[in-house]
Amino acid sequence: MLAIIVPIVMLPRGSRRQWEVAVAIWASAGMVLLAGAVVFAVIYAIGGVAVGAAFGDAPLATGLFFLRLSGTAAVAWVPVLLLTWLGLAQLVEKRKGRDKAQHR
Repeated sequence: MLAIIVPIVMLPRGSRRQWEVAVAIWASAGMVLLAGAVVFAVIYAIGGVAVGAAFGDAPLATGLFFLRLSGTAAVAWVPVLLLTWLGLAQLVEKRKGRDKAQHR
């Protein structure tokens, strides 16, 4: 769900630039990856793992562990993000085409 909502919210309203779509998609991918890491950390904490202590002892290693878990979950959301990218790119081209038609 985040792979659909975040890019739509991040893209400036009425955008007519493909680079803005690309920036929104890549930034969204980073945000969804981080959100997934947080979800995994919460799941581990609920399961009784001392996540806070692990972050205290080895913050980088613990963060990378949860990012790696989130990366494996990306198999599920990356295709959705790519379809969202395609849809937003088509929307931008539609706007540009409409602008050209109105200025003729």
